[in-house]
Amino acid sequence: MLGQSLREYIFILCSISLLRLVAPLSFLYLSLCLYTKSITPWLFTLALLEASFYLFIYIPRKNVLQKSIYTPPALTRAQRHALFLQCSKRIAGSRYPLGWFTSPNLKRQNVVEWILWALFSATPETAQEAWEEEMEEYVKKVEELLGMKLEQGRIHATRALKLTLDPVKMVHRPLVWYIIVALVDLITSTKLSFMGFHHYSNAPRIFPPRLFHIFSTPSPSATSHFSYWYRPHKSLTKDPIVFIHGIGIGLHPYLPFFQDLITTTPDQGLLLIELLPVSMHISSPSNNSIPPRTAMLHAIHTTLRSLGISRAVLASHSYGTVIAAHVIRDPQHTAIFRSHLLIDPIPFLLHLPNVAFNFLYRPPREANEWQLWYFASRDPDIAYVLGRCFFWAENVLWREDLDSNPGVKFAVVFSGKDQIVPAPLVRRYLTGEDEVKDRWESDNRRLEVLFYPELDHAMVFDTKERRRGMVEILDRFTSR
Repeated sequence: MLGQSLREYIFILCSISLLRLVAPLSFLYLSLCLYTKSITPWLFTLALLEASFYLFIYIPRKNVLQKSIYTPPALTRAQRHALFLQCSKRIAGSRYPLGWFTSPNLKRQNVVEWILWALFSATPETAQEAWEEEMEEYVKKVEELLGMKLEQGRIHATRALKLTLDPVKMVHRPLVWYIIVALVDLITSTKLSFMGFHHYSNAPRIFPPRLFHIFSTPSPSATSHFSYWYRPHKSLTKDPIVFIHGIGIGLHPYLPFFQDLITTTPDQGLLLIELLPVSMHISSPSNNSIPPRTAMLHAIHTTLRSLGISRAVLASHSYGTVIAAHVIRDPQHTAIFRSHLLIDPIPFLLHLPNVAFNFLYRPPREANEWQLWYFASRDPDIAYVLGRCFFWAENVLWREDLDSNPGVKFAVVFSGKDQIVPAPLVRRYLTGEDEVKDRWESDNRRLEVLFYPELDHAMVFDTKERRRGMVEILDRFTSR
């Protein structure tokens, strides 16, 4: 992740501008060729490919990616009531629920529309009369939180952030960008192969094509939900590690981290789950998007069973911690994963607007924000996953969820200047302490928190010194 220096700001703006100019310059060049009746063959071919990619791939997919293929999980009235009460608990430093609106100027209908989305996955047009009494209860609680009586009506200038109902915002990236992605993917695959990993995949339809697929083994688990890399487990004193990456360019940023783990315990097994829909690839939403919670849990369980893994430690980063949250709340997986390392976690305090706003709605200003905006937030497939497959009520993780897993240990790593996660707020929520410590441990020694005050999201992987704390935790967690 970039910093906030002027040099980095100029670099990222120039990089984004060059990529965004490829398509319009291609159309301009083709128009000039048509006008002058003169062409340069190789340049004409490149321009034609880029123009065709924009017209026949990007534009049609932009419309397709507005539609959802999943139905949000329906909650019972009791579940909605319990969830709303949990969200209504006051947390120092938060402005709940004002942050979910584009303006603090609210009327009753503004709040009703937001509650309908948040708890019912509905709009005013699809609301049911049977919900009116329940809605009234929620509105009164919001008035209590805001300390004011809401007037009837709606302020049209104020809009609620509604992830799964708002348009999926995306920005075109040229064909040449996907060629770069393919090259990075090939380099990553080659390095993982040299580290002793074997690739397993059912060869999903994906673009750019993964050149290393010709060496892949068909997945024993027969799942189309993800591919994975596996380094066989040989240790008799250690448990294997399962790792789920975050949004970005796949596993490439984590290669030094994997090498550190291998150096520490050479005979320890490593299972790396690949989430291609959040790895800057083009995939088919109907076949290759992030699956619903139950399908993903089943796929993970089947994969572990096919590899003979009955006990492991789960390490996850950023979006991968959302999958980890599902695992933590699932009794079947509690017996398998006795320890968890959550790095830059997304699910904690997900009822607050910080993660949604910072990733999808915030106008970029600094260099690191521009990097996140173009290369992640506005990537078509990543934007689709977050806008149509991400259901906050299903993904949220509470401190009580950790406490309700007796015998399971947790370590959480925060970056103090995380531009996505409200790290200081979540740290205080988990520890219950205002004092900031580099390392904190609960009285029962089942939860520890590492806090890096000067780091941004994912920066903890950048140097060996920063990775040392995570490697030490995993070395301790995996010891039998």
